[in-house]
Amino acid sequence: MTTTLNPLVNKNENKIVSVDANQFWRDGYLTAPSVLTPEQIVQMRAESDRLLSLHMENPERYKHRIQWEKNYLDNEYLAGMERVIRKLEPISDLSSIFAELAHDEKIVKPVATIFGEPVELFEDKLNYKLPGGSPYAWHQDWSCCWRAHTDELITCFIYLDDADEVNGCLQVVPGSHIGKKIYPFKEGGHFEIDPDHIDKDKIIPVPLKAGEMIFFDSYLLHYSDLNRSNAPRRAIIYTYNPARLGKINEHRFPQDE
Repeated sequence: MTTTLNPLVNKNENKIVSVDANQFWRDGYLTAPSVLTPEQIVQMRAESDRLLSLHMENPERYKHRIQWEKNYLDNEYLAGMERVIRKLEPISDLSSIFAELAHDEKIVKPVATIFGEPVELFEDKLNYKLPGGSPYAWHQDWSCCWRAHTDELITCFIYLDDADEVNGCLQVVPGSHIGKKIYPFKEGGHFEIDPDHIDKDKIIPVPLKAGEMIFFDSYLLHYSDLNRSNAPRRAIIYTYNPARLGKINEHRFPQDE
């Protein structure tokens, strides 16, 4: 099932951002201005609301796509969050808007510039981080999630809402990707990095406005805090691999019931 909303991309615009690949490989991440119009951002927010409603109305059917907040919040923050969705993954097969954006040259070309070659979509997801939404613990995407695949991966994280430290913007450790170092997991955890191995003096919050982007390497240490505001901090997230590797994660779409 796909949305019948009007296409997202404004065909009259040619707003390709230039990126500094050397800076990306030095720091492990790079921010970029929005390539979306205010109208497109509004449409994407509406689409994220539609997908949220679709999954809330059919939780059993879409259970393989849903991540619930209750499974990631400490007990002190659980009240009222028992039926709140944290993340949906994947979403592009249910939304022509987000599918089109995933392949739009305004998103794809900066990633291809960083890699120095064409790219294929590896993964797509929608993080909601609604009011009271849980933190995403310190982690590296490759070591926590993608060991079965290549580590040649770059993620494009696009905010649908203004993001700051109050509502849980991304925080990163620049340079933590260098040498493809894998940081030790916290004892008893499945993906959370042991905080004793993180240099807290090097942590940098990356607040951005709606539509603005951050590109980052699969080994970069990153984190986002609890949403302590009364508004959502939504983000659409696309990850890409070099096209020479093929469509290595094309079976990411689950079988809905």
